[in-house]
Amino acid sequence: MPRSPSRTLKPTGAQGTQRAEAGVEDGGPEREEALLGSLLKDAPGNGGHSPARGPIKHAQSLKPAPGVRGSGLLDRLREGVDAPAGNVALGVGYGGPPPAPLVQDRGRAGVGARPAAEGGAEGRVGTGPGGAIGVDGHGRTGVEGVYAAGDCATMEHAVTGDQDWVPLGLTANRAGRAIGSTVAGTPEPVGTIAGTGVLKAFDCEAGRTGLTDPDRAREAGFDPVVETVTAGSRSGYYPGGSATDVTLVADRESGLLLGGSIVGTDRAAIRIDILATAVEQGATVGELERTDLAYAPPFSPVWDPVLVAAKVLRGSVEGA
Repeated sequence: MPRSPSRTLKPTGAQGTQRAEAGVEDGGPEREEALLGSLLKDAPGNGGHSPARGPIKHAQSLKPAPGVRGSGLLDRLREGVDAPAGNVALGVGYGGPPPAPLVQDRGRAGVGARPAAEGGAEGRVGTGPGGAIGVDGHGRTGVEGVYAAGDCATMEHAVTGDQDWVPLGLTANRAGRAIGSTVAGTPEPVGTIAGTGVLKAFDCEAGRTGLTDPDRAREAGFDPVVETVTAGSRSGYYPGGSATDVTLVADRESGLLLGGSIVGTDRAAIRIDILATAVEQGATVGELERTDLAYAPPFSPVWDPVLVAAKVLRGSVEGA
């Protein structure tokens, strides 16, 4: 196959990503490199891409947040890409030195985003975290009659109560609908965000919600207690189950559930909605433990992995 001109891929642009493709014949690229981002990090990121043809010669992944067990997910990324030994570099964190430019026949990067908030209302609207447009609980900006919603705007965080910027699809859609109702004469709050997100790396699923980084929890005024448990996804005698890692974070003084993550191969991602609901409702870890979740052997053991984690974390919080 004729070699195509190599190109250098640098993550740039309003959304923080760039896709570069050289003219490659039907056989697929001879060299392809992927820069991957992980939703397990507190900052948002995008999943990586695995090509149908041609090996990925180099892969990098942003590290999971401290206290969050993400090794299973990273192991699946290591196993799922065709990379020579020692050529899969993991642990590139936010705020660290930028990686060296990647040179390849074709490359894709998904390493987060930046809000396209420049020039809003001729630059007169205020900005908040991440440079996003600052708004109130109904999406109003600092300029009369100007509203903002979606990936360009902040929202109130469900745990901290502060303005935050977590660009995700549901929150954007919900805020836009709320603003439409408000503008039409029926005020509707845009709601809060918990940063709930899921991803899939080959057969491994992962989800996260709330404050999963103990350092960030401390910055918000909490005293975080973190516990991780591994439990079966179904009753032990029922086929199809697998180990599921659940990490929960709670405040030592109040017992408030601050956030958590779930990693596994058997419907692990959808379980994060249990935690998201608890976080949004301001539940304590004890209240989560006492939640009446459904049980049947094909779907869950008597004690769902989420309840097992809540029980363990409650013991740590109350015994501290």
